[in-house]
Amino acid sequence: MTRFVPAPLFVAVVLLCTLLPQAQGQDAAARRQMEQSYSRWREAMVTRSLASWQQATATSRQLMTRNLIVSQKQAFPAALFDLPVRPPETATLRFLKMDINGVTGQLAYFGKVDIGLLDSSEVPENLLILKFILESTGWKFDTTRLVNLASAPDVRATLKNGGSSAFLNEPEFAPTGVVPPIPKACPVPDRIGVLQIASFGYQTTAVVNGFDAATVENNAEEHIIIGGLRDGENPLQLSVKQLPIPEGEKRVLQINALVLTGNETRPTIKVYSWKPETHPVPEAVNQIIHVNRLTLRP
Repeated sequence: MTRFVPAPLFVAVVLLCTLLPQAQGQDAAARRQMEQSYSRWREAMVTRSLASWQQATATSRQLMTRNLIVSQKQAFPAALFDLPVRPPETATLRFLKMDINGVTGQLAYFGKVDIGLLDSSEVPENLLILKFILESTGWKFDTTRLVNLASAPDVRATLKNGGSSAFLNEPEFAPTGVVPPIPKACPVPDRIGVLQIASFGYQTTAVVNGFDAATVENNAEEHIIIGGLRDGENPLQLSVKQLPIPEGEKRVLQINALVLTGNETRPTIKVYSWKPETHPVPEAVNQIIHVNRLTLRP
């Protein structure tokens, strides 16, 4: 006896069978393009080829990297290839998964991620996440994230035994779907600057001289000031978003600006420090970082 399949259900089954191979093919093509992009980027770094690096690297990352180097008064592009670590090889790692969110994507691997700092026999097994941005010419490499699993031995053991882990499904590991804006090129600074931000109970975004410096949320961090510090006045804009905090804890917000001198006897000079007198803090705070004989004096 022939079983009757209602027409709408039959059409749905046919569509599903048609779309699944197509989707799988698209996923395979995206993964292959990401892998090729990273391979080209890695080869460019090893061979010190600026042209190849530019072809493989996302546009926003190119400008961000250039600005970071210039902000430290180093020569671009020469300093680009003078990294203390080497790009890890993925051929020796186990591929775990690919995630795509809009025009952002990533590949995750597990194994001995060798960045050239240890003897190969001493390299621990960790997670390597490669991030990509989809541009008009295809997937371009953005950046890497090395996740140390020393504090997650169960996850490391599971992955080492060939299993899968929900660890990578945590929101912090998902591609954002948001491409950072392409920054303007910063000038060579008068002085190398560092911004220290302690922001607990707040999400704080700092902009110095019109350049994004950092966004810090429930943490204390130190960031190179893009474009450095000029002699004279340096406008500082803070955008502050209040976050919920556990009962009994206090909100903390403090900003320091340091000048890196290159002098061994006095490597840093604090030229600015601010913390609010009351909480909560206004959503917008405007300050001036002064760099002059008064703030630079011993």
